[in-house]
Amino acid sequence: MGGSTAERVAALLLAFENPGQTGGEHSVGELARAVGRERSQVSRMLSALARSGLVEQDPDRRTYRLGWNLRILSTGAGNYPLVQAARPALQALVAKTGEVALLSVQEGNRSLTVLREESQKSLQAGGWVGRRSPMHCTASGRALMFDFDAELIGTLTADDISIPTSAEGAPKDVAALLQRMELERLRGYSVASEEVEIGLTSVAAPVRDRMGHIAGVLNVSAPTSRIITRTDSVGQLLISASRAITQNLHTRRS
Repeated sequence: MGGSTAERVAALLLAFENPGQTGGEHSVGELARAVGRERSQVSRMLSALARSGLVEQDPDRRTYRLGWNLRILSTGAGNYPLVQAARPALQALVAKTGEVALLSVQEGNRSLTVLREESQKSLQAGGWVGRRSPMHCTASGRALMFDFDAELIGTLTADDISIPTSAEGAPKDVAALLQRMELERLRGYSVASEEVEIGLTSVAAPVRDRMGHIAGVLNVSAPTSRIITRTDSVGQLLISASRAITQNLHTRRS
């Protein structure tokens, strides 16, 4: 793995948000494998980051986690009022549905997960913070495109829609995508079942800012067996939650 020092540090910090790690803690070996570098190199980088407070090391387990200095800096990134307004809504969604709830935003031709609230169920589903997903085969991605015309939708999905996913439910061409989105727009939420991952179903609804523009999407994701019979009720919960966030954003600006 080449690149400048800044690029190597950035890759190492981004590796902390990889899935499958409880509490966001990682060993030196795990991080070395994630970024494709030698353990000794990663260890030296982590020591330097720890001295600046950007990462912290657990003295007993010798694992590393992101430090408070980095988390404080991150609060100034992106649309932080949206994150602040969405957090209680996600927590309420988790309480009502028992499933993982997410906030995602558009980043180029990807849906980027920026906030996640966990459920208490042992078998969980859904993206992790920092995950970038194609827009045509995810509930969040399609909900982010609700206001786009056919030409822009085709442009954003052209590089991905012809690539087979691990599941068979994804739209195979732009015409099928547009047809699916027409129905989703009418009901106000999108459903992606067995599209990007076998056994996963997600429901998403757009969140609008005070000007009426889509600022992000709320998403509830779960194993298909747990959620497939209640996608409509979850969708209605998402619509209500998104309206509450919009009102919250309007109040903050007033």
